[in-house]
Amino acid sequence: MMAALQDNKTMLRFEGIPGEDAESMRRCLIQMGAKIESNNEGWQVDGGAFRRPISVLHCGNSATTLRLLAIQVASLAEPVMLDGDANLRARDHSIIVQLLQDLGVEVSQGSGPERLPLLIKGPINNSSVKVDVSKSSQPLSALILASHSLNQEVKVETTGKQVSQAHGELSKQVAQQCGMPEFDITLNKWNVNPPSEVKIPADSSLLAFIHLFNHLHASDISVELETKDILYPEVLDSPIQGKIDLGMANDLITPIAALMCLQNGGEIVGVAHARHKESNRIEKTVEMLKSFALEVEATADGLRMEGGQEVAAPTEIVACFGDHRMFMTAAVLATKVGAELDSPRCYRVSWPEFSELVQMK
Repeated sequence: MMAALQDNKTMLRFEGIPGEDAESMRRCLIQMGAKIESNNEGWQVDGGAFRRPISVLHCGNSATTLRLLAIQVASLAEPVMLDGDANLRARDHSIIVQLLQDLGVEVSQGSGPERLPLLIKGPINNSSVKVDVSKSSQPLSALILASHSLNQEVKVETTGKQVSQAHGELSKQVAQQCGMPEFDITLNKWNVNPPSEVKIPADSSLLAFIHLFNHLHASDISVELETKDILYPEVLDSPIQGKIDLGMANDLITPIAALMCLQNGGEIVGVAHARHKESNRIEKTVEMLKSFALEVEATADGLRMEGGQEVAAPTEIVACFGDHRMFMTAAVLATKVGAELDSPRCYRVSWPEFSELVQMK
């Protein structure tokens, strides 16, 4: 996104294959005037100032794309509509809508069970704003990454206990690498100047599914990451047992819960905000794992598991709720006992090569 905002070319080199979330962002940026060519080396981005798209920006299943672009398009000062697939339409977007409104941006949205599309018309007019960081780091990240287009200083106050701090810190690092001054509590306009080449590391949280596969099949598949970034889940380097705080790594909830059931049991804490992911990842993890005869108890801020359980074949189609991490956990369990799963394409959001893992058995 930042590379698409400046006139020079930037080469993005990926460790692995970009998922559908990244493709959703790419598609939207092209609609706003960027040229992004895919080749054997990666993505060549040739950008410039964003322009109003002539049609709806469809964000697919990517809440990240929606939230980051929602603040960006406010700078166009013209109406822009953002939409998504059925799963994204059903998710709660109240935090980003509230942030836009608090910034003085006009927003209207779908009502009832579908919370999209959003119709957004800027510009940003207010000089101060409160940002709720208790459910997601992305609204603050979106504001930081869009601050290059501000027409006045904006004082930022965060409210609530911050979750996903590593993701928020990564967004600040990206902005600063692209020219943003050090961020304290105020944001000002700045010139976007990204590097000419950027290496995009693999999503290290996906290693949890390999850990689960190895346990189920007594195998020793290993993946050597070229780069360990700020998001690397160090919890995977230690025994999966006892009380584990996944507040900074909530994407690991479902596979770690499955591992705890099969190994020594334990408790996952600090993840109340996971109720606002692609699915209510706390309640739905309980429901999905129960299909495999794995008993999990939901708590106020996480999950509790007894160890030494045995996985069993489901008697019905396993519901994965359109959640890619839920599906991948279920698919790995199914390599042991067999199962029929719904949402069969959703893994492509984050890991297009996932099918290669489950086909090993």
